[in-house]
Order: sequence, then structure tokens, then C-alpha cells
Amino acid sequence: MEDFIPKMVPMPLTGSFPFQCSACGQCCRHVKESIPLESPDMFRLARFLRDGDGRIRSTADVLAKYAEVMVINPSGYAMYVLKTTGRDDACVFLKDNKCMVHPAKPRACRTYPVAAMPDGHGGHLVHLSVEQPCHFKGPGIPVRRWMKQYCKKEEYDFLAMDFGSAVEISSLLNKVPQAEKDKAFYTFLRFKYLDYDLDKPFLSQFKKNNRKLLVALQAMAREPGRPGI
Repeated sequence: MEDFIPKMVPMPLTGSFPFQCSACGQCCRHVKESIPLESPDMFRLARFLRDGDGRIRSTADVLAKYAEVMVINPSGYAMYVLKTTGRDDACVFLKDNKCMVHPAKPRACRTYPVAAMPDGHGGHLVHLSVEQPCHFKGPGIPVRRWMKQYCKKEEYDFLAMDFGSAVEISSLLNKVPQAEKDKAFYTFLRFKYLDYDLDKPFLSQFKKNNRKLLVALQAMAREPGRPGI
């Protein structure tokens, strides 16, 4: 993951970039621990795979088979990333240079080579992924147009809630007594990734789960509760 970060260069939301996909599959190789699987990605993948694979019935099935958890903060704050295979650490869903889950691929893959995240002030930080120079050909594409096409409103709403609660959740995880660390970690994974009904809308479930997570961590950290976000 650390080797991947320097290959992201900042760019303005008003900027543009040349890009041309040649279906070479190179952006899906050498991606170990670098394709994040956010909660809505996981939910979308589970629904997509459930329709074609009788073994997939829940988000837990997807995570167990296709993802691995990474702790990204000493507090225990974690995220899932897609597994990779082979000598070239290719995405687990890459086959014959094609994405096997293209209609439901993660946000990071859909918006590639652009990555955007909330800046904490109502706007977004935008970076351009430059690890594959061969892709940067053709006419300039406006960043705003690219993001509007590949990142929908529900995902921006999710990002605002997810990033908006990350600092508090991390702080609470830090305050949980050592004897309850494992319980807190499972609680975190449960409400972020596991406790979802695939036949109901995602965002309302995520919002409810985020509140439950905050309340549960407040109790474990022995902090007075307050209304959730």
C-alpha cells in the first residue's frame, strides 16, 4: 500500500487528463493491498454475485472468498481490500484481461485513474493515479465529467458519512480497554461490512449501522452516549 500512494498525484477538480483504455489489464495487475472494497462496493458485489453464484448469499460470503482485512490505524480501524492471485498479484476478478464483475466493480476501479475523497470541508480532494503511463493518451477529459459519470450521489453521501465519523470511531477504538479490543474489532467489522440485508437499500442501512457502531463503541470505551450522526 505504501508503494502505491506516491503514484497518486494531486490535481484540481477543475482539471483534465488524457486517458485511453486499451483493455490490457495492466491496471488490474500488481495491485496487492491497493484495491479498497468500501461498504457500498461490498454490498453491490454481493448482490451481483448472488444472482450468478449460489454460494454467495451475503456480504460475509463475498468478503470471505474475495477480500482480506487490513488494519490501517493503530486504533484498530480497518478496511477490506480485494485479494490478488498469481505471480503478478492480479485482481482476483481479472480473467483473460477482463473484469468478471465489471457491472459491479468497486468505486476505485470505476473512477480509475481518478480518486476522490472528502476534504473535511464539504469538498473533495482529487488525485490522479499515474502508475500506468501507457494509459495517458488521447484528448483531455474533464475531472468533473469523469466523476459525474462514474461516481453517483449515493456514493458521495456514503463517503460524507463514512469519513465524517472516522475520527470519532478511531478515537473510541483507542479508548476501548485491552480486554475488549477483539470484541470492538468484530463490532467494527460487523456494522461496517457484515450486517446488511441485500434486499433492502444500502444507504439507509449503513446510516443505521454507523449509529449502532458509535453507540456500541461508546459503551465499550465507557463514554457517555450522544446522538449518532
